[in-house]
Parts: sequence; C-alpha cells; structure tokens
Amino acid sequence: MKKSSFLSRSLDRRLPAAALILLLPLFLAACDQMPDLSRYFQPQAKPKFRTLDSDVASMAAPATGEAGSQTLDCRAGLGSAKFGKFWKDFNEAEFRLAPQSRLNVPLSPKSGSEKMSFQAMFDLEGQKLMFCPLVNGDPGDEVACSSIYALDDDLAAGIERTFDIPDALRGGSITCAYDEKNLKKL
Repeated sequence: MKKSSFLSRSLDRRLPAAALILLLPLFLAACDQMPDLSRYFQPQAKPKFRTLDSDVASMAAPATGEAGSQTLDCRAGLGSAKFGKFWKDFNEAEFRLAPQSRLNVPLSPKSGSEKMSFQAMFDLEGQKLMFCPLVNGDPGDEVACSSIYALDDDLAAGIERTFDIPDALRGGSITCAYDEKNLKKL
C-alpha cells in the first residue's frame, strides 16, 4: 500500500508539470501571433543625445528653428544643480524656446559665483522638451537627458513638472507656457 500511495503522489506532482511542458510550445506559438506589447511594460529609458562635436557645450550654441509655431516661456527653480564638483541650490532661471530650437540655459547658485548651464531643446511638433547636461565628450558619445511631453492645450494653459537632468540638476521644478502670464508658481 505504501508503494502505491508513493507512486500516486509522485504522479500527482508530475502530472501538472508534464501538462505544462506539453502545453508550453502551444502557448509560445500563440504568442508569436499576438501584437508586441513589450514597449508598454519596459521601464522608461532616459533619452540620449548624441554629441556632434568634441565638446557638447561648444556644439550647443543657440540655434533657432523655423518661425511659425509659438515660442515657449519657461522658468526653472528649486532643487540643486551641479556647479563643478558640488551640488548647490540655484536661483530661478527664465528662458524662451522656439520650436526646433536649442538653447544653453545658464544657472547661478544662491551662494557663490560659479556658473553652469544645461541645454534645452523644443521638438518640431512642440510636444517634447528635452534637457541635457553640458559635458565634454568625444564625437558620437551619448549623454543621458530628461524630457517632458505636453500637448499644445497643456502648454497654452501652462504646465509645471518636476525637473531633473542626469548629472546636472536634481529636485527642481519647471513651468512652461506659450504665454508668460500662464507660468505656474514654483
């Protein structure tokens, strides 16, 4: 009797595993027919900006794009920025971005005389703002950046977002609007 109960318990344990092994290829074959949903389940990667010159800062001189869409007023504040080797609180900085433009935005610390800048870009459709640190690098190097997506209606009403730029700014806030009167209080 003990042998049969041992045998039946072994079969009970192996049967679900065997069924899974037999059904797994069918399930995997069915997955090939399903739409690719992986982009919805992957962690959001930081956007990358590829350097075009030996020094991103020299490449980043302001370049205005085509006129025709609205200019965006922005204000960055709060948080701290990396001035040389040290993180310090910074004064609010105001800047204007035209679509397809790239602009170096200078920051000054609340105490001290150091200066630092980050690069702000406004895409063609006017729905993505990209912010990158200014770093020295070789041609083709990638620099981690941050981005903000907003619809035209949101930018018309004014937006406020948390503001972090890898290796440049952390714990900040930014507000942007097509009309300066619609900028939010930081």
